[in-house]
Amino acid sequence: MSNELENKHDSLENEVEDKVINLENTDSEVKTEEPITEKIAVGEKNNVVFENTENDVPVETHTVNKNNEDDIFNEIETELNEDEIPDTAETGEEDYSLLTKEEILSKLKVLIHEGNIEESKKDIEILKGQYYKTQTAEYERLKEELIAQTGDTANFEMPKDSTEDYLKELLADYKKKKAEFAGSLEQEKEKNLQLKIEIIEKIKVLANSEESLNKTFAEFKDLQQNWLNIGHVPAAEATGLWRNYQLQIERFYDFVKINKELRDLDFKKNLEQKIELCEKAEELLLETDALASYKSLQELHNLWKELGPVPADKREEVWDRFSIISKKIRQAYQQYFEKLKEERNVNYEQKVILCEKAEEIANAVNPTTSKEWVEQTEKVMELQKIWKTIGMVPKEVNNEIYERFRVACNRFFNVKKEFYDVVNEELNINYQKKLEICVSAESLQDSTDWKKSTSVFLDLQKQWKTVGPVPRKYSDQIWKRFRAACNKFFDAKTVFYSSIEIEHKDNLQKKEDLIKEILEFKPLEDQTQNISKIKGFQAAWTEIGYVANSQKDRLYNEYRSAINNIYEKLNLSKNTIEVSNFNSKVEVLKETGELSGLQNERNKILKRIQEINLEINQYENNMGFFSSGSDSILKDFEKKINKAKDEVKTLKEKKKAVDLAEREITNKDKNKKDDQNN
Repeated sequence: MSNELENKHDSLENEVEDKVINLENTDSEVKTEEPITEKIAVGEKNNVVFENTENDVPVETHTVNKNNEDDIFNEIETELNEDEIPDTAETGEEDYSLLTKEEILSKLKVLIHEGNIEESKKDIEILKGQYYKTQTAEYERLKEELIAQTGDTANFEMPKDSTEDYLKELLADYKKKKAEFAGSLEQEKEKNLQLKIEIIEKIKVLANSEESLNKTFAEFKDLQQNWLNIGHVPAAEATGLWRNYQLQIERFYDFVKINKELRDLDFKKNLEQKIELCEKAEELLLETDALASYKSLQELHNLWKELGPVPADKREEVWDRFSIISKKIRQAYQQYFEKLKEERNVNYEQKVILCEKAEEIANAVNPTTSKEWVEQTEKVMELQKIWKTIGMVPKEVNNEIYERFRVACNRFFNVKKEFYDVVNEELNINYQKKLEICVSAESLQDSTDWKKSTSVFLDLQKQWKTVGPVPRKYSDQIWKRFRAACNKFFDAKTVFYSSIEIEHKDNLQKKEDLIKEILEFKPLEDQTQNISKIKGFQAAWTEIGYVANSQKDRLYNEYRSAINNIYEKLNLSKNTIEVSNFNSKVEVLKETGELSGLQNERNKILKRIQEINLEINQYENNMGFFSSGSDSILKDFEKKINKAKDEVKTLKEKKKAVDLAEREITNKDKNKKDDQNN
């Protein structure tokens, strides 16, 4: 009998080796109301009794103490049900509060059309709520801008939001996909129900089978594995189905009267599976996400509870290993919540500061101009923008701190509204004044009395500037009306004076002829006559009027080159050339009418003359310290003094040229104005 038992054990061990459940491949769909039955049926209780009638082995009673395991299982489940567990938005896994409406719609499109509806439904609801929060904030901002500029909200209408129609299309698709998913889920549950009923029937057949123990036990293990791999069934059928399954399991074990050796083999397989769970738990220690690790640990504990007992000599060792890992993950989980609590306290402190700043602005607000109101409004809106970037605060103070901030902001905007109620009347008065100015301008827009009408238009423009702002809805309209009348008059006047272009063309021809004359000039024997001739060229150039800007630089370069060519031929002194070159520079400034440029040149000249005179005085003072025996030193000082006086003489000639040019520009401007007025 003993040999027969050993042979049966060896055979069963080889077959069951491949049939024991591998928990690594078991998905998390194993439910607590359907515990894994990979343990001996009689061994479901704490006091497990194993019978072996086949070998007349005395009854062995083995007590399995699971109190410590139950304690930590309860802790795991309790802590995961606490209110402190944040949702996705709170944990910072993905913050949607700063997304634009377009970004929200883009994310919704991906989640609805490409994602798993069941897994994405929470994010979809959060995004939908965030869309309407963002839309409301935009409407409020538009309203506040209108108040800031006009103080009038009576005619404010919510603008049509083109993105909202697309949102509704996406939500309609979402609703349809949810319905489809729910339908397919129910169909799948019904299918699973039939599959599990078939497994129960097959186990029932095995319990009445007359085949060998080896074969029936292997088939039994396969059926158990298939049961675990099948998903959920309809809730109404779950309890009855499970009880029927349990009944057939117990009947099968009663039938096979499993022996001690097979039990030990089962214990061994349970040990291997629990060691695998320990290894998976140890991998969780490397995770950076404490919340995800903790949730994964719960799944491992659920699997652990469903596994059967292990050999007695390994039970404490493997449990201690799993328990120590669990405690470390729990500790990281608790530290995570402590950190989260600290962050929320910091957020609360930051929001208190924002409340204080908002209250300070609201209590001290007293602007007297629209510009000041805009500045103060920008400060308040900046506080509101910062508020949105700060994360959550402790729940017990959330409503209190939000209400405090809201009250302060409302107080500010209420005072602002009162101010603009008063300003509104003044804006309407200004509008009437500008209407009258428009009527006056339109009555003169066709006038050809250039002098008189120009004076009137200039006066109307001054009046316009003195009148304050008008209601924003009329601002562009009234300004365009006034500008159109002014433009019509001055455009006609410009056309009238366009004949000046003819004068520019004449001047161009005169300057080109003068340049040709300079190039053809042949130096005379008398140097004085040559210099006089050059001055004559320069004077002629200056007397010729303006030319078109496109020709000005070319003509001047040709003129300057021709004059310099004469200087080189005559071998004139450095000072003479310097004065001549400076005169040319003055001529350019004079042509462009740049009085400021000429004034800068004069200031430079006067400053340099002052510096040189100081140098001369210094040289003369220094000469008094040397005796008559120091002739070489005294001569050196005299040379420096004479050189400085020559430079002063040159500078004075330059100043004369600047003064002459300024007088000519002033006279030309005066004559031009007289011509326009006439």
